[in-house]
Amino acid sequence: MYFAYGFGNSFTFPFSIGATTLLMVGQPLAEAVLDTVETFKTNRNFWVADPLHCSSSRKFSQDKGSLVAAAIVSAAEILSEDVYNAWKHLTGHGSTELSHIYLSNQLDDHRIGAAGARVPGYEIRLVTPDGEPVEPGEEGAMLIRGHSSAPCYWNRAEKTSETMRGDWMATGDRFVERDGYYYFLGRTDDLIKVSGQWVWPMEVERCLNEHPDVHECAILAHELEDRRITLRAVVKLRDGAEHGDVQTRILCATT
Repeated sequence: MYFAYGFGNSFTFPFSIGATTLLMVGQPLAEAVLDTVETFKTNRNFWVADPLHCSSSRKFSQDKGSLVAAAIVSAAEILSEDVYNAWKHLTGHGSTELSHIYLSNQLDDHRIGAAGARVPGYEIRLVTPDGEPVEPGEEGAMLIRGHSSAPCYWNRAEKTSETMRGDWMATGDRFVERDGYYYFLGRTDDLIKVSGQWVWPMEVERCLNEHPDVHECAILAHELEDRRITLRAVVKLRDGAEHGDVQTRILCATT
C-alpha cells in the first residue's frame, strides 16, 4: 500500500464508493493471490503481471465463476501479449494495463499494449526535449495536469523544480498517442548512447520480442575494453528453440 497503485486500489478508490477491500496476510505470492480470489470470489482484482503469468500452468477448480465475472487490472509493469493471451485463453476474458490512473483502458474497449486513454479530469501533453508540443503520431515526454497532482517533494527543492513545471507534472515517461490511446515507449532517462546516437533499449527489445523463437528479452548497456558503450541482449528462448541456430537468425533479423 505504500505504492500509489496499491494505495489507490486498496484505500482511496474503495473508500470513495463504500466498497470492501480484502487485504491478504503474508507475502503476495502468485499462487496465494489466485487462491484468495477463488476463496473469496473477489470481483475487482488489481495485480501486476506475475499472477497472470503464473496462472498459465495453474490447475483451477472447476468453478472459475469469480475469475470470469471479475475485472482484472494489471499495472506497474508491461503486460506482454503472450501473458495477455494465455490469461484470456485460461479464463475467457482479458485484463487491462493501467497507469495509475490518469490513463485507463475500458472493459469494453481496450487496446493490447496501450496504457489507456485519458481519464476525465486530467489533461495530457506530449512534448519534445525542448518542451514543444509533438506532432500527431510523434513520440514525446508525457506531462500530466489534474487535481490529484502533488504540489512538491517534501524537502527536495531540486527534485520539485525538475518534476513540477507550474501545474504540470513531468512523468519521465515517453509515449505516443494513437486514436486517443497512449502507448508507453520507455523512460526519458533510459537512453544509451551507442556510436554517437541515442538509443532507447525498449525499441530494441520490442524488435527482438517479435522474433518467433524469443519468449522475452532485456537490453543492457555494455562497456567494452576500450570504454566504448554497446548493447547486450539477455534473451530467454521459447521451449524447443535451439540456441546456436536461433542466435544467428536473431542477429540477422536485428542488424
